[in-house]
Amino acid sequence: LMQFVIDFLYIYYDIINENYYQEVYMSLKDKEKWDTKYSNSDRISVKSPSEWLTTHTGLLSGEGKALDIAAGEGRNSVFAASLGYEVVCMDISDVALSQANRLANEKNVKITTVSDDLDNSSLPENEYDLVLCFNFLDRNLFQEIRNTLKTGGILFYETFTVDYLKYSSFKRQWVLEQNELLKAFEGFRVLRYREVDENPEAFASLIAQKL
Repeated sequence: LMQFVIDFLYIYYDIINENYYQEVYMSLKDKEKWDTKYSNSDRISVKSPSEWLTTHTGLLSGEGKALDIAAGEGRNSVFAASLGYEVVCMDISDVALSQANRLANEKNVKITTVSDDLDNSSLPENEYDLVLCFNFLDRNLFQEIRNTLKTGGILFYETFTVDYLKYSSFKRQWVLEQNELLKAFEGFRVLRYREVDENPEAFASLIAQKL
């Protein structure tokens, strides 16, 4: 029996280690992919903040801490900082974050950039007054976002929906199902919501407050 337990533990730890190294490998591959994308000299950098954010600034106090998830080159981080938020600009790509810092300097605002892969880390609980997430989907983050928002905190979320598959080669797991954001943040107060399907775009946009 003792030998069986020892053999089982060896197998268990081998599996754990293998899974860990697979996660690390995938994280590095993701980082390499996005660094390459943002390093492409032919790529046009988008510096203007999202329309969903700029047209609803009346819902934002400009006070407290904000987190921009998968922030890319920081266009929305910089805009939130211009409103007065203490902004954490988070992305897996160091190249994108370098460009975000450059944009912040151009706009004369301060942001804190954090290079992180949220597949392998967690967000602090009850930390942020505002969370932004645009053009990014990781369903494992839904609960993380719920936890990291303070009571009364605001979430801005916008990304592609299943209708976008009609206009792109995206995989289904990369897009939201219809009304999925409403279900994911059930219990939040919905301040604004829309689903748009206008060729070649299809996306859902949510503004919700944690109660």
